Amino acid sequence: MNFSSSESETASVYLPAPAAFQTEMIVGQVFRQDVLGDIRKGWNGFVESGQIWALLAGIVVGYMLKSITSSH
Repeated sequence: MNFSSSESETASVYLPAPAAFQTEMIVGQVFRQDVLGDIRKGWNGFVESGQIWALLAGIVVGYMLKSITSSH
């Protein structure tokens, strides 16, 4: 068999690099972090919607039921 030099050469194969050697840029969204402002908005909505009164009424009624049903 007569092989030419181009046929007898081995082809080099490029394998992907292991994950440890790969660098990728991960781009995420940037959020405005205002935790106290978010808590303030939630509290103001809680008060403006009238839920504060339901909370207070529930505390009073719950305390009254607890004192009625508890034995001394």
